[in-house]
Amino acid sequence: MKPRQFCLTLFALLILHRSAVGQTPWGWSLSEGPEVTIDETAMPHPFTGGMSAPQWSEIDMDWDGDMDLFAFDRDGSRILVFEKTETGDWHERPDWCLGWPALKHWALLRDFDCDGLPDLFTGYQNSIHVYRNATTVPGVPAFEPYALPLSASWDFGTGAQELPLVCLTIDKPAIFDVDNDGDLDFICFTETSTSLYRFSGQSACGLDLVCTNRCYGMVSEGSEDNTLFIGADHNCSFNVVDPEGRPAPTEGEAAQRDGVHAGGAITALQCDGENFHDLLISDVTYPTMSGLMLEDATDGQDSTAWVDMAFPALVPHTGEADSIVLQRFPAAYPIDPDEDGDWDLIISPNIALEINDDQCVQLWENQGTADEPLWALASDHWIQDGTIDVGRGAIPVLHDLDGDGDLDLAVGNKERYEGVNNTPTALALFENTGTASQPAFAWHTWNAIDFVFNGIESGHPAFGDWDGDGDIDLIVGDELGLLHAYSNEAEPGSWPAWTLSQLAVQDADGEAIDVGQFAAPQLIDVSGDGLLDLVVGEKNGTLSLYLNCGSASTPAWCLQTTPETEANWGGIQVNNALGINGYSTPCLYDDGSGLHIAAGNELGEIQYFGTLDSEDILAPLEASGPSWNEAMRGLRSSGTLGDITGDGIPELVVGIQNGGLRWFNGTTVDITGHQLPSLPIIAPNPARTGGPIRIMLPQRSRVAWFDAQGRMVEALGMRRAGSNLLMAPATPGLYLLTTQPAAGGLIRTVRVVVQ
Repeated sequence: MKPRQFCLTLFALLILHRSAVGQTPWGWSLSEGPEVTIDETAMPHPFTGGMSAPQWSEIDMDWDGDMDLFAFDRDGSRILVFEKTETGDWHERPDWCLGWPALKHWALLRDFDCDGLPDLFTGYQNSIHVYRNATTVPGVPAFEPYALPLSASWDFGTGAQELPLVCLTIDKPAIFDVDNDGDLDFICFTETSTSLYRFSGQSACGLDLVCTNRCYGMVSEGSEDNTLFIGADHNCSFNVVDPEGRPAPTEGEAAQRDGVHAGGAITALQCDGENFHDLLISDVTYPTMSGLMLEDATDGQDSTAWVDMAFPALVPHTGEADSIVLQRFPAAYPIDPDEDGDWDLIISPNIALEINDDQCVQLWENQGTADEPLWALASDHWIQDGTIDVGRGAIPVLHDLDGDGDLDLAVGNKERYEGVNNTPTALALFENTGTASQPAFAWHTWNAIDFVFNGIESGHPAFGDWDGDGDIDLIVGDELGLLHAYSNEAEPGSWPAWTLSQLAVQDADGEAIDVGQFAAPQLIDVSGDGLLDLVVGEKNGTLSLYLNCGSASTPAWCLQTTPETEANWGGIQVNNALGINGYSTPCLYDDGSGLHIAAGNELGEIQYFGTLDSEDILAPLEASGPSWNEAMRGLRSSGTLGDITGDGIPELVVGIQNGGLRWFNGTTVDITGHQLPSLPIIAPNPARTGGPIRIMLPQRSRVAWFDAQGRMVEALGMRRAGSNLLMAPATPGLYLLTTQPAAGGLIRTVRVVVQ
C-alpha cells in the first residue's frame, strides 16, 4: 500500500470509529490522568486510587539501576508501582501495575534465586504462595508459579515430613536473611499465635526450608493483648526436635496458651545497634510497635534480651516523635529510599478499618548507620500526600459546575478521619482550568458543604439544574437511604454556592424517598422529555428510577415500577461479595445517540448493562453486565463518564473504598459495537521519548508511526505475532501507532502519548 493510500485509509477508519462510538460501548485504558494542582503545585500522582493498608517492597522495574517501589494494598487487593525519577521523586506508573498475579492478604518481594529479580511471596489460605520473577522486558512484569504452597521440612519427633508453611492470612511474616548465610528465612506466628515459627533456608539461592524453631526468639505474646513474655516468663511447651540446641521444656512449661489471634505483623532487621538482627512486632488492636532486641544465647538460639514496647522510644532516635504510632495495627517495611546503604522504614496499617486515613504511609529514616541506627520520623504521609485521597469511599462526578463549557471534578466520600468518633462526610471540588482537549484540574475545596450540621453521613452527590434557574444544583444521598436537595444560590456561570433546600426529598405523593441504605443518586434525563430524572442505587445492589412527573422548575419524583421487577429498575442486580448487598452506584451516560446504563458495585467493578430502549424505558436490561474496569482492583466502586478531551470518546473515572480515584482513557470500538479484538496492546502508554514499548500483536502485521495530523513518521515494517519491542519516537507528542495484517485487511490504530 502506498503511503498516501495508507493515510487516506487510516483517516477513513478514524472517521468510522468516531461515528461508531455514538452507538456502542467503549474500551478503557488505565492512565495516570490529567494534571491536578493544589495551590498551584502539581500533585505527583493524583489518580492512584488512595491508600489504606499498603505493603511495601523494592524492585527495579525499569532496570535503570535504582530501586522503584511496589505497594500491595490489602484493602481491595490493589497493586501500585512507583518509579523513582532522576530527581529522586516518585511517579506512579499505572502501566507497571498490570500483569501481576491475583494477590490477596499480603505480598512481599524478595529475591530467593539470586538472579537480581525480586520474586513474589503472597498469603493464601493461611499458607504462602511463591511466584518466580520471569520478567524479560523492563517495565513489563511477568511471574510464573513456583511453589503453591511453599513447604518446609518439619520434625516433631516422628521423623521429618514436608508440610506447608503456616502464616495466618491476617498476619504479615518476616522474610529476610536473618543469619546472613545467603538464603531467605521466614518468621511468622504459630497457629496459636502466642509464639513464633522460624523456617531456616538451607541452601543459597533456593527455597530449601526447615522448621528449626517453633518458639523462636524465646518470646511469647499474650493471648488477649500485646503483652510479651521473655526469659523465665516465656512459655512454649511444644517445639520441633532439637530446636537450634534449645534445652527441652521444663515441667512447668507444660501448659500451652490458647486464645483468639486478631492479627500480628513481623519485621526482621537490625534495630538497636547491637550488630545482631532484631524483630518488630505489632498487634491489630494497638497503635504502637514492639521492638524485640535479640541476642545470640549460649544454647545457640536467637533469644529476646529486652523489649521496647513503643519502638523506637528506648533506642537511639531523634526528631519530634518518640514512637511509631498509627491508629491501628502498624506494620513495618524496610526500604532504602535515600540510597544511603541502610534500611529505613515505611510504616503503614496492616488493616483498613478504623484507621487514620490521612496517615497511612509514615517514613522513619535511619539517620545513623546500619550498625548504629538513629531513627527519626521524616513524614507521616509520605507519598500519600501526592494523591487525591478523600478518606473512605470516594465518589467522583464529572460535571460542568460553573457553566464555562468544560467538565469539572467533584469528589464525595463515605467519611474522612478527623479524630476519634469524628469521621464526617465531605464534598471536594476541583475546577477544570485546562483546555477543551487537554484537561487540568485545580483544587478548590475539600469541604464544600457542612453536612455534619444536618446529620448527613456517607453523602453521595448528584448534580443538575433541578429548579430550572440556569445553574447547577445538588441532590445528596445518605447512609440512611434518604435524599437531600441543595439549591445553588450563585449566579449562573459562577462557581456554585449551595444551601439546603429540602431535607429528606419527597416523592410525588409527599412521602420521603427512602431506598433503604446508602442512597446513591444520579440526575439525568431518562425518559427523553427534557426533564431531569432520578436514578438511585442502594446497599442491596439494585437501581430505582424516579421520573420527573412535574416540571423543570418544580420537580415531582414518581417511582417507576413493573409487575416483573417491582421497584427494581430494569431487573438490574449488581455483582456482590457474599450474595447479600452489592452497593450499587449508577453510572449513566448519554452520548447523543442513546443512554448507556452502567453501575458500580461492592467488588469494585463498573458493570455495563447495555443501552436503554427509548421506546420502553422500563424494559428489562442485562441482569449482570460485564466489567469495564478489569485493569483495576478495589472495592465499593463509583464511576462517572464524560468526554473531557473532546475527542468523542468518554473518559471513565472510578472512585473506590480506599478514598481515591482511578482514571481510564476511553478507546475506540468497531462498527459492530465491540472493543476491537485485534487492536494491538501497548505498554507503557504514555511512553517516554525514545524509550522501549512492548506491543502485543494478534498476528504478523505491518506497523507504522503517524503523527496527530496523519503524516507518517516512520514505517517499522513487518512484526511477528505476539510480543514485539519497539522504540517510541524521539519527539514528545500524540502519535498514532497503526497495524495491518500481513495478508491485508483492516488497519488498526492506537493513540500513544510520548512524553
